[in-house]
Amino acid sequence: MKILKNKIFRILLWVTTISSFGDSLYALAVTLSVYQMSGSIAGVAGMWMIRVLVRIPCQFVSGVIIDRFNRKKISIYVYLLSAALMLTFALTDGKYMMLAYILIFILQGTSDVDNMAQMALMPELIDKEELTDANNIFSVMGTIIMFVGPGVGGVLYTIFGTGILYLIDAVTFIFAAGLMCAVPYRYEEHEIEKAQFKLFAFAKEGIAEVKKMPIIKNIMMITVFFCILGRFYEIDKIFVADKVLNIGAEGIVYFTYAMAIGSLLAPIATKLFARLGWRDTTKYSFLSILLAVSFMLWGNASVFLLSIVANIMIGFFQTSNSIMVSTIFQSTIERGVFGRVMAFRQIVTVLGAAVGIIMAPVLVQYIGVGGSMFFIGILAVTFSMVLVIKIKIQKSELTVRL
Repeated sequence: MKILKNKIFRILLWVTTISSFGDSLYALAVTLSVYQMSGSIAGVAGMWMIRVLVRIPCQFVSGVIIDRFNRKKISIYVYLLSAALMLTFALTDGKYMMLAYILIFILQGTSDVDNMAQMALMPELIDKEELTDANNIFSVMGTIIMFVGPGVGGVLYTIFGTGILYLIDAVTFIFAAGLMCAVPYRYEEHEIEKAQFKLFAFAKEGIAEVKKMPIIKNIMMITVFFCILGRFYEIDKIFVADKVLNIGAEGIVYFTYAMAIGSLLAPIATKLFARLGWRDTTKYSFLSILLAVSFMLWGNASVFLLSIVANIMIGFFQTSNSIMVSTIFQSTIERGVFGRVMAFRQIVTVLGAAVGIIMAPVLVQYIGVGGSMFFIGILAVTFSMVLVIKIKIQKSELTVRL
């Protein structure tokens, strides 16, 4: 691919790969720590709720920050702060529930700021026609990390415990900060003139921009359902592994591997869709329908092999869907309002996730994991089909005008 010859892209790829490896270790360590300390999925749900509490205000502030300040420096500072926080985790070895929740709270906030800064940097440093290829490569590398991370993490956890996983994550953040310094990013000074952090005014601007883009608005609506399904999955998976499939809490590593296999195949889907000549929004709609079906299948799988197949499908369609969303947003939204729109989008996803976190323990108790997945999955399929119909109507109206 031509994009691989781009030095700036290669640096960004290494930054993301190294930090993602550390994050995969952190995700495994913190999930096991919280589950073991609490002894139930309620504790895991609490962990996700902590993340939601910080994301609601943080997403608005993140949008202000990346639109007003140097995006490269933002990422560097975030990496260094995250390294310090991870060292705190390592020193306490994840033994104190309250401290763990506080650190999770702060780390989620720094992660949101960095993710938005990185996404905003992409269209500035990479040509628009190469964005899909770039997102595909990021996806493949992320999937490779999904293979390597849990395996390495599982072995290290068995021998040394969670402390070593937090320590390695801290080191990866430091390396990522160093690499980010090498990115030749030209910062325009006028971006910070009269910068004011008007939280609600900024949110209102983001909503106003989204209203001008009906397709973006529809995608955000569908995203809500997948945020709910995603939280159901993250909260319920340790219960499914431990109590439904009887493979132990550590069995979530198998789920991660299965999803990684599916994610590795995702770029193939984007290439095949490209040959069909479909619009990106049409591709997104069909991928959304298939993703919803995959979640429903996983929730109702009581046999290990079927559960693994469902995880592979989730990984495949979720990654393909994510690639299309990134491409649509990066190619559609103007640079000057990117932070505002992305801030509003993140708030929408966070609210969806919050609903999922609140509903998950309750629905599992009354209708089970399968019933929960089926209920929300049907809604996701319905809204995705509505988007397909809207796209066809829009295309027909355009043809008539011409």
